[in-house]
Amino acid sequence: MNNLTFIQKIKSFISNNKIWSIIIILVIVIPCYLLFFKTNTSTETKYVTTAVTKGNVVVSVSGSGQIQSTDTLNINANTSGNIISVPVKVGQEVKKGQLIASMDSTDARISLETAQLSLDKLKKPSVLGVLQKKNSIIKAYDDTWNNISSYVVDMQTIVTGMSDLNYGYLGYRNKMVLSQSGKDKLDLSEKSYWDAKTSLDKTVALYKSLSRSSSNQDLDNLLKVSLDTSKVISNSVKLFQASYDFTTYYLKDASSSISISTQKDLTTWTNSVNSYTNSILSSISSNGENAQSLQDAMSPADELDIRQAELSLETKQNAYDDYFIRAQFDGIISTLTAKVGQSASGSIGTLISKQKMVSIPLNEVDIAKIKLGQKATLTFDAIDGLTITGSVDGIDSVGTVSQGVVTYNVTISLDVDDVRVKPGMSVGATIITKTAQDVIVVPSSAIKSKNGLSYVETLGITSVPSGSIGIASLVLPTQITVETGLADDTSTEITTGLKEGDVIITKTTAGTTAKTTTAPSILGSMGGGNRNTGGNAMRAVTGR
Repeated sequence: MNNLTFIQKIKSFISNNKIWSIIIILVIVIPCYLLFFKTNTSTETKYVTTAVTKGNVVVSVSGSGQIQSTDTLNINANTSGNIISVPVKVGQEVKKGQLIASMDSTDARISLETAQLSLDKLKKPSVLGVLQKKNSIIKAYDDTWNNISSYVVDMQTIVTGMSDLNYGYLGYRNKMVLSQSGKDKLDLSEKSYWDAKTSLDKTVALYKSLSRSSSNQDLDNLLKVSLDTSKVISNSVKLFQASYDFTTYYLKDASSSISISTQKDLTTWTNSVNSYTNSILSSISSNGENAQSLQDAMSPADELDIRQAELSLETKQNAYDDYFIRAQFDGIISTLTAKVGQSASGSIGTLISKQKMVSIPLNEVDIAKIKLGQKATLTFDAIDGLTITGSVDGIDSVGTVSQGVVTYNVTISLDVDDVRVKPGMSVGATIITKTAQDVIVVPSSAIKSKNGLSYVETLGITSVPSGSIGIASLVLPTQITVETGLADDTSTEITTGLKEGDVIITKTTAGTTAKTTTAPSILGSMGGGNRNTGGNAMRAVTGR
């Protein structure tokens, strides 16, 4: 009865307090549900694979900078003056030497012309002096001809006289009675006679082929030939003198009138030959001096005076040129302040070269990888789609420190000149530092390392399955030791360990599958319990 009363009280409570009753039931049911709910999971590993291929590995260093002109020059006026002409304008392309501006150069031009006249006066010969020298030369060669004419006649007389002696007093009759030494002397004088006659015959033949109006060169040649003949005749006269002296002494005939007359002839011959020899030598020397004197007369100024005048002219020319401002190289007028009527002084503008370059700052780690001549690819923020190649042509040897960071500027020359590219534009540069072409490459994610060795994993399959989510495998991967070469952002070169077509693992994923088992309902358990054990409980209560 008490039990019925308790159950009735519960029912009455539930009926009168429905909200609280629901809360109490949930508090009891949810923990029981979680307690009796069972979840079984199983894990499945999948592998993403790829085939090993050949390709290129490109290692590069990237940076950003600005476009600059290779040369920038201030256009300066080297002297002061009023500007009278400005034939160019800003943005105009000019060639080296092209006139940019000119100033009033009247005074400088007058000074230049005066210096030129002074130099010309020094270099210009005196007409009267040159004429006098030429007349002197003409007279000297005329005297030469007269002298040679007399020389030929007198030498023929001497040679004829030696012939008379050779066939007369020094002839065969007297020669036979002389001693052997006397005979030898006569033989020598006879031979010298023939030498003198032969030489004179050649001189006479040359003389007869010329005239007073022959060229100076021909007359100089006649003088030289006559001098040689004179020497031969002079030697012959000496030998005849010795032979005659010996013969007259040997024959005791020195005091005869014929001997005395002959001795006088020999002395006359000797004096005549010597006189003509000296005269010819004097003519040769005089003609040479006259020629040099004429040459000096045609350039009468001293070399030092001429050089000084030339330097003065050069100075005046430079001063005159300063009034004309010209482009120092091919380029573009960037700025220009010069105006006609104004006074020029100092800088009047800026000239930049057409050729452009890129200046890229790099840190101390990247700069160690950069070398002259390395190729680069350039892109421009302001010009969509434009890519220009270039090459490294300058590397700073001294870095710049800013806020504790060291940077080095690298200059890159452009392979092509695009008119859209302007100085000051921002540019991104990728400098290729190393390349490996047509080599075995794999994704860098496929390479693992252990104990200082690099390896890749493989499932032992020979082809890559379709799909990109990977394949499940109950077989554990096999490790293959490899040696690596160059590596870029995505790929790595394999030097040994793999060949083209090998299938390797690039990624491993672990998938999870959930399996749920639901416990019996709490209410069902409770009901079953009532059916199976409730009676026992009641009986226990009743029995008590």
